[in-house]
Amino acid sequence: MIDKNLEQVVQTHLKDNVATAKSVIRAGTLVEFAGGKKIKVREEIPFAHKIALRKILKGGGVIKYGERIGKATRVIQPGELVHIHNVVGERGKGKKK
Repeated sequence: MIDKNLEQVVQTHLKDNVATAKSVIRAGTLVEFAGGKKIKVREEIPFAHKIALRKILKGGGVIKYGERIGKATRVIQPGELVHIHNVVGERGKGKKK
């Protein structure tokens, strides 16, 4: 585990730009990570949903488990909820020939 606040989020890989909430995290909460990095939660993050750890540009990859799982449909700021309203999934769709 990478995060310092184990009761709040799980980040599974150093490459990840999202973490998963272990419980509901209220807007305004400060999540602190090992190394001193802190992120202020911008909106409520429901249990088991993803939170952005850093800015993700429109069209940029959403990285979880060290792998790209989706593409941002708009800019996502650190501390924002990462879900179907701002990401399109890419896993399991196969590649067109």
